[in-house]
Amino acid sequence: MNKAEEKYIEIMREKTGEERLKTAMDLRKLALKLAECGIRHYRPKISKKELRIELQKRIYGFGFPFENSKKTA
Repeated sequence: MNKAEEKYIEIMREKTGEERLKTAMDLRKLALKLAECGIRHYRPKISKKELRIELQKRIYGFGFPFENSKKTA
């Protein structure tokens, strides 16, 4: 482990559980935004639906069929 990782762990241990969860959620948002920007860089005219599918492929390794996943309630 390098010094930066050690310092990060030290900082995180000083935070409350709520603060650590918020940090994790913020990092997740950032990762999703970076992935979205990467996809848009190579496919600038991608539709919102196609973008969601591509993001899911990057995250889970496959895309979900949105048209078949409509809520029935």
